[in-house]
Amino acid sequence: MHRLTVKHSFPLSPSVLYRAWTTGFDTWFAESDTLRVRAEEGAPFFFEAVERPTDGRPIVRHPHYGRFLTLAPDALVALTWVTGALGTGGAETIVTVRLTPTETGTDLELTHEGFATSEACERHSAAWPMVLRHQEAKLVALGVRASGVEAEANGSGATERLRPNRSIPDAALIPVRSYPDIDAAVTWLREVLGGRERLRIPGHRVQLTVGNGAVVVAEWDPVATPATGGRPPAVLMVRVADVDAAFARAMALGFAPLGEPTDHHYGERQASVRDPAGHAWMLTQTIADVDPASWGGELVG
Repeated sequence: MHRLTVKHSFPLSPSVLYRAWTTGFDTWFAESDTLRVRAEEGAPFFFEAVERPTDGRPIVRHPHYGRFLTLAPDALVALTWVTGALGTGGAETIVTVRLTPTETGTDLELTHEGFATSEACERHSAAWPMVLRHQEAKLVALGVRASGVEAEANGSGATERLRPNRSIPDAALIPVRSYPDIDAAVTWLREVLGGRERLRIPGHRVQLTVGNGAVVVAEWDPVATPATGGRPPAVLMVRVADVDAAFARAMALGFAPLGEPTDHHYGERQASVRDPAGHAWMLTQTIADVDPASWGGELVG
């Protein structure tokens, strides 16, 4: 059997790269509507990489199959890797990605082993360095760099260069207010504050833009009111470039965890914390641009 090792230094945090190699293949490699993945040891994954020739030839699809072998968050991903005739030739190979944090980002070491032929190994020896350069370019272009390097250096809170997502307002700071009557709340926000409906989730919540900011009107859950002293529940949502890093900083500063970072189908990775004064905050990071219609939302304006 044949094997290879490739190294690349990224100006990105280990958490960003870990997600790129687990749930985030569509941010740099996979066709998003083909990705089927669950980041659990033993779980299978599938996606297609699509080649689109510019000379009029038809597109070419390259299926990729595998399963996760070992997952060490922000440190290591080991998975099987099966591709077609121009890849592994149908052989089940193993890719191991090791992530080592540095002062400027992350050193990534990729080992690919189990090739049935030397020709397949040689093809991948030439291809993986190009793939990793492409990965860096795509992830940096999506705006994730600020969280891993730049934001930590300037203390900005990692709200720079956020990825767009049709399922969430563009504002960096979004109050979420609960009301017994959502429509009445939307009316006064529209008539008094000049709010404009952006997205409506029937019977659940409404997103509005207010000037260059935004607010979310949510359904009031009576069960949650005792914890707020009888007042309607309220959360301040903050968009960040790296929710895992922000959550870790909050824990180090004595915040209480209300919900650990979790990926959601509407394209956001979110965590909830309570600050030392008792206020609830939701940290949200865009991981994909998702059409709200795919999960039950309705764009209004």
